[in-house]
Amino acid sequence: MFDLRQLEQLVAIADRGSLSAAARELHLSQPALTRSMQRLEDEFGVELFTHEKNRVTLNEAGFLAVEQARGVLGAAEGMKSRMHGYARAQRSVAVGSCAPGPMWLVAPELMRRLTDKTISTEMSEPDALLEGLLAERYQLIIMNTAVERDDIACREYVTERLYISLPPAHQLTKRDGVSLAELAGQTMLLYSDLGVWGKLCEEKMRGIRFIVQSERDAFADLISASVLPNFTTNLTRTLAAPPLDRVDVPILDPEASITFWLCTLKKNRKLLDCISSPI
Repeated sequence: MFDLRQLEQLVAIADRGSLSAAARELHLSQPALTRSMQRLEDEFGVELFTHEKNRVTLNEAGFLAVEQARGVLGAAEGMKSRMHGYARAQRSVAVGSCAPGPMWLVAPELMRRLTDKTISTEMSEPDALLEGLLAERYQLIIMNTAVERDDIACREYVTERLYISLPPAHQLTKRDGVSLAELAGQTMLLYSDLGVWGKLCEEKMRGIRFIVQSERDAFADLISASVLPNFTTNLTRTLAAPPLDRVDVPILDPEASITFWLCTLKKNRKLLDCISSPI
C-alpha cells in the first residue's frame, strides 16, 4: 500500500519538473526516489513516467496521479488540522477577536468559569476569525457582525462606544459630544492594536496627528503623564478607572459605535452560557 510520503514525492516531481530536482528538495538520492516511484507504479498497476534517454517525465497517467495526490494530501492536511483543533479544545479554549475591548472582558470571565482549561486570546481580521472557527483553531470568536450559518451559534454581546479623553483645560471638554471631523488638526495619543477600530482611524481621522504606542501598560503611563487627548471607550473605562484629570466626551459619528457578537460552533454553544453581558 502506498503512503502519503510517496504522494508528496510524486507532487514534488511535478512541481520541480524532474526527478533530480525533486530529489534535491526532498533530501533523497535520485536512485532512492526512483525506487519509491517504481513501488508506486506497482501499487497503481500503471506506469506514471515516460523514460527517454537521460530524461524521465510524467506521462498522462502520471499527471492524473498527481492531480489525485494533491486532493489526498489536502484532505489529509485538513484532517490533521481538525484533529489538532479537537485535541486543543479538550484542554483549552482559544478566543479570537476583531477588537481588543471585548476580548479583554471575555478572557477573565472564561478563566473564572472554566478553571480546568487554559484560555488563550489573539486578535485577527473577521474573515480569518471565521476561517479559524470553522477549522476549530478557535473555540470562540468575537465579531463585529452576526454570522448567519447553520453550523454557528451567535449571541449579541456588547456595544462599544468611542470617547475622546481630554485634559480639563481643553476647549472641547464642555461639549456634550464631538464629531471626528472636529478633531482635525489635533495631536493625539493612540494605542496601536485596535482591530476593526483601526479602519475608522484610517478612513475618518486622516486630519489627526497620532503618537502611536504599542505597549498597553506604556500607553497608560503615557496618558497619565501627558496633556494630549486620547481615545477611550465604555469598555476600557470598565477595565480601569479613568485618570482623575481627564474628561471623556462622546464621539457622535455613527461609526464610533460597534456592536460585537460572540460566535461559536453549535456543538460548543454552551460556551456562550459562560459569558454574561457586561453592560
